[in-house]
Amino acid sequence: MILELEDVVAVYGFSRVLQGVSLAVDRGEVVTLLGRNGAGKTTTLRSIMGLVRLLSGRIRFRDIEIQGKPPFEIARLGIGYVPDDRRIFPDLSVEGNLLLALRHSPRSQERTWPIERVYELFPPLQRFRKRRGSYLSGGEQKMLAIGRALVTNPYLLLLDEPSEGLSPLIVRDLLRALHEIRDSGITILLADQNLKFARQIAQRGYILDKGRIQYQGTMEEIWENEEVVRRYLAV
Repeated sequence: MILELEDVVAVYGFSRVLQGVSLAVDRGEVVTLLGRNGAGKTTTLRSIMGLVRLLSGRIRFRDIEIQGKPPFEIARLGIGYVPDDRRIFPDLSVEGNLLLALRHSPRSQERTWPIERVYELFPPLQRFRKRRGSYLSGGEQKMLAIGRALVTNPYLLLLDEPSEGLSPLIVRDLLRALHEIRDSGITILLADQNLKFARQIAQRGYILDKGRIQYQGTMEEIWENEEVVRRYLAV
């Protein structure tokens, strides 16, 4: 087991957003968090990264309890985080963004994901390597955010709404890239509203609603359960 959450209660201000979330991710798995907007998916990922205050519960990554640790320490343990708003540095070039992440990676000497490999995974980034981040399209920024996480050589990659706002062509390329990332041995936990997208990459899923896990199962079990899909995922 690479990641375990046990009865996690997370708060924003005085509001409890997560109401006792428990989940587990095995090494090499791709697992998805599903649910409508406001269900708690993003908060779950932010809780793992130490970006949200926890009232109670435990989070273990590679048998180390990480709740209460600052985000930079959690990242250095080997978790790459790609937020839904990407958070690239707009005034730096594509290559500048990647080099900055590489410079601060504790595992950079292992060179599992050098910049050249990121360029092979996302060819547009190589073409635009001198272009400033603010001049990239939304899809290109998403590629850069994922590439920036990869050059830190993570054991676990957290992806928040990776398919949101992307054209079908870009989504197709993203799925190809995620399969390659998975095949390289990186475990992936992604949050997405798009069941069709998640089904093409994930093996298992957890459905969140009102800060609680309402259903879990294989992606085929979720796909075939019309009542669960209608109740928690239909828009």
